[in-house]
Amino acid sequence: MASRRITLELAAVVVVVAAAVAGSLPATTASATAYRVGDDSGWDNGVDYDAWAHGKRFKVGDTLDVEFLYAEGAHNVVVVEDEGSFEACVAPANAPTLSSGDDTVALNQAGRWLFISSFDGHCQSGMKLAVAVTH
Repeated sequence: MASRRITLELAAVVVVVAAAVAGSLPATTASATAYRVGDDSGWDNGVDYDAWAHGKRFKVGDTLDVEFLYAEGAHNVVVVEDEGSFEACVAPANAPTLSSGDDTVALNQAGRWLFISSFDGHCQSGMKLAVAVTH
């Protein structure tokens, strides 16, 4: 009977310690926030994407519903990796290009994410977006 009591007491200690350790660990799943670029206007000419992004806090794991919503064939979304291409509105030949009209980009790493439309004149007229993603 004594060994059973010791086993139960030991089990209780293990449960308490496990609960304390689990409570001190960071959460393994974060709630991601989904954003539709441009809100109701979507990804289109005439939207101020700097103003849209202003004040938003993008974190690793968030999703840009690149619902970059647009009519398929009317625009595209190019993920640009360097500031020079972004500022010059140049899509490098190997840059990932989305064109379905209802695209999603998972912000899976910290850093500055750059998006442009490579359709003639679109980026130059403001269809470009830069977001800073933090941990």
